[in-house]
Amino acid sequence: MKKFFSLLLFLGLIFGECALAQTDCSKYYPISDGAKFEISMYNNNMKPQGRVVYSVKNDGGDKVLYTMELFDKNGTPISDSTYGMQCEEDGVSIDFKSMMGSMTNRFGDMEVDISGNNIYLPNNLEVGNILPDAEMEISVTGAPLAMKSTVRMVDRTVIGEEEITTPAGTFPCKILAYSTEMKMGIKNTGYTKQWLAENVGMVKTEDYNKKGGKLRNISLLTSYEQ
Repeated sequence: MKKFFSLLLFLGLIFGECALAQTDCSKYYPISDGAKFEISMYNNNMKPQGRVVYSVKNDGGDKVLYTMELFDKNGTPISDSTYGMQCEEDGVSIDFKSMMGSMTNRFGDMEVDISGNNIYLPNNLEVGNILPDAEMEISVTGAPLAMKSTVRMVDRTVIGEEEITTPAGTFPCKILAYSTEMKMGIKNTGYTKQWLAENVGMVKTEDYNKKGGKLRNISLLTSYEQ
């Protein structure tokens, strides 16, 4: 279970989140100050596994901050983190470094280095579009241990369109798919499909062990406040 939640924190449900976008900065991310929204997570049998609650802070600049709180299936808080999203000319990019920066306090006085490129999502998504890969590496050095972890999102492609219904409503969506590689001592690979609705954001995510493989987890938009 801990590995499952760690994977969600690093990958999936951080990247294409949900709620109503209120400016021209992004069609697929909530950026209104004070917006609050929730993603609920289930296993492949639709049994609840936990939820993630996001809050948005936007002071009018070109960067929007997200606070993310992760809860287990019993409603017990597990962790929280803050990360930034940068408005670009024709879309947005998520800052890997700020996403991980607030999670490095656990390493105490050890030296932590985070590198990589941001996760980019354009405003105009069309079936067949290929989006840039994203990668992050975090290195920790110092006693009593040294470690290196990597996260990669590759082959990001818009593969189709579909109308999706969740507890938050019914939405016409574009489907974005990509392969994931996460190495934290051992290598964990997967394949993710996300349903993104214009002016709403992510309404559904499916996580597989590989492309064409076994479904592992499902996540749904269950509520939002703007």
